[in-house]
Amino acid sequence: MRRVWLPLAAVMLAATTSAQTATANTQVRTMFQIDDTAVDSGLCPFGVTFRFVGSVTSTDFYNNNGFLYKTISKGRPGPFRVTATAKGTTLTQQNSSFTEVVTYNADGSVRTRTDTGLYNKFTAPGRGIVWLDAGRVVVDGDFNILFQSGPHQNGDFRAFCAAFG
Repeated sequence: MRRVWLPLAAVMLAATTSAQTATANTQVRTMFQIDDTAVDSGLCPFGVTFRFVGSVTSTDFYNNNGFLYKTISKGRPGPFRVTATAKGTTLTQQNSSFTEVVTYNADGSVRTRTDTGLYNKFTAPGRGIVWLDAGRVVVDGDFNILFQSGPHQNGDFRAFCAAFG
């Protein structure tokens, strides 16, 4: 589960950290488009190319000292699509619906990341759902799982990998 979070998390973190700074208990909302590609060579015995396309709305929360203490990002407005391609086969996840809350340490590093919603749902013709991550996951700044609820793959990606033939 950690591996696919890294490309999407990196895309979202880069987009949210480019937002303007603020002072005095301020919220700064930014809407941006993501169109990014990452290759994961550790999920399956072959490389899988993930493409992330859609709109994300992020709200940065600053305290009275101007310190960014929290960011809430949502996959909206509109559809957020993820495709996974390998061996000439593409699996598509339509309308991914998620909310990600990132809290920060005093030094600006990530303290926790909480993902809620339908984060991954890939289906394959004749096979049904081959990857499902839904519910809630809380990880620390090093992506160690602190809390998890709902259905998750938990490292078993055999059905997902087999869907590519």
